[in-house]
Amino acid sequence: MQLTQPEMIQILRKRANLNQAELGSRAFDTNMDSGRTKIKNIELGRQRPTEKDLRQIAACLDVPFEQLLVSADGKTPPAGLRKGAVLMSQKVIDMFPDLGNYLEMLEKAAGIEDYELVEYLAGKIGDILHGGPVTGASPDATITSDTEGRVDRG
Repeated sequence: MQLTQPEMIQILRKRANLNQAELGSRAFDTNMDSGRTKIKNIELGRQRPTEKDLRQIAACLDVPFEQLLVSADGKTPPAGLRKGAVLMSQKVIDMFPDLGNYLEMLEKAAGIEDYELVEYLAGKIGDILHGGPVTGASPDATITSDTEGRVDRG
């Protein structure tokens, strides 16, 4: 999953602990209301930022301008497969509850180079995989029978 430019800007803004008004007023040298409106529209995809806008936003977020660039389809450029990358089929992902969500978050965290978050998510993914695939019954379910042979699945 690739991040869109509006998603990238929003994630980086939140990571910098800025609200929309603060980022907008700093990046565009305007009042808080005008700045908030412009950033809100950019983050919602209603307004496409100019190159100058992106340079100003990048400077305020203390990230390289290139990090905010996107390909023609509106997605951030794919990082590409690296040596040692792991491809996982959707069938395998579906066998582990929540794995897909954590993999998406991991991709986003890697995209913004938040290594603390990458480490945390890698641990969560490891825990999920270590628990084994779910094949119908809840992994916590136990099957017992009483003295008369009645089965309790609980």
